[in-house]
Amino acid sequence: MIQTTQLIYSDKKQSYEGVIAYDDSQKGKRPVVLVSHTWMGQSQFEEDKAKELAKLGYLAFAIDVFGQDRRAKNAEEAEALMNEMLEDRQELLNRILLAMETIKKNEMADAKNVGAIGFCFGGKCVLDLARSGINMKGVVCFHGIFDPPGIEHEGDILAKILVLHGWEDPMAFPKDIVSLGYELTERNATWEIDVFGHTGHAFTNPNANDPDGGMQFNPLANDRSWQRMTHFLNEVFE
Repeated sequence: MIQTTQLIYSDKKQSYEGVIAYDDSQKGKRPVVLVSHTWMGQSQFEEDKAKELAKLGYLAFAIDVFGQDRRAKNAEEAEALMNEMLEDRQELLNRILLAMETIKKNEMADAKNVGAIGFCFGGKCVLDLARSGINMKGVVCFHGIFDPPGIEHEGDILAKILVLHGWEDPMAFPKDIVSLGYELTERNATWEIDVFGHTGHAFTNPNANDPDGGMQFNPLANDRSWQRMTHFLNEVFE
């Protein structure tokens, strides 16, 4: 049976609250997959994704980069929380790394097999994680944002990268897709970008319904992207 538990963890500044999901019928250690949240903060959406990953045999951790009890109630609050993080991308990276190191200590975690997925703002987060050069298996970016963090990372990108994106996404245009491809190639990353036609931003979110703003749920792209992620994780984990 799939179980979920809250996990509160801290740095020197504040506490964070994530959710762990796992299958209690499974024995032994299992690969770890972080789930990085949208600009709204860690929510039921990410918890549900973690549960689905647990069904696939992973120890899933819906992380929190905003801080405990810091969740957006509307778009204005979400923008403020996100912009606070975007002003210091090193601090954002530090919080993602904190979540990773925290879950790796869990008794169910196979600490040598760690990956991450992220949605929207969370897609930016997992790309930043890969860009750091950390030794991890892979990251999957769903309808993310591609701008580089402005941090001078040296060396190759070690994590394999899968980007799942909508061609009509107003948050990252086709030219941005091409720029990301050049960036990842220059860092010797193993990467793949899958682009879905007639698809905008937030295509995995059933509550997205703003076609004029370029944000709308797309059932076909949602299903295909999850299938592609599933195959990718099967490939990258030992």
